[in-house]
Amino acid sequence: MPDDPAEEMRRRAEEIERLAVELEGEAVSEDGAVRVVTGAAGNIRELDLRMSAYQMSGVELGELIVATIREADRRTQADLAQRVGAIMGTPLTPDDLGSGLAPIDTEEPR
Repeated sequence: MPDDPAEEMRRRAEEIERLAVELEGEAVSEDGAVRVVTGAAGNIRELDLRMSAYQMSGVELGELIVATIREADRRTQADLAQRVGAIMGTPLTPDDLGSGLAPIDTEEPR
């Protein structure tokens, strides 16, 4: 007897919800000074600075942190899209999910 379609959708939804809570992506800056772990909901879970980070100017460090956060989030969203697509049986891109970090405004305040 075939599975109940409603039960199958509930199972898939629960698996996607679990992924949204548990999935993480990590990025380390090229020089190793900054390490960031982001969650699937666009939250920053970990931010580690190595001693070399403290030798940078505030502007340099800020830019490196932002770039590393963006890369960790990009990886997280790509992984989430791939996994959700597998659960749903259709290829997805991060844009299809519409989640992740809000855009970071890089313009200087007035």
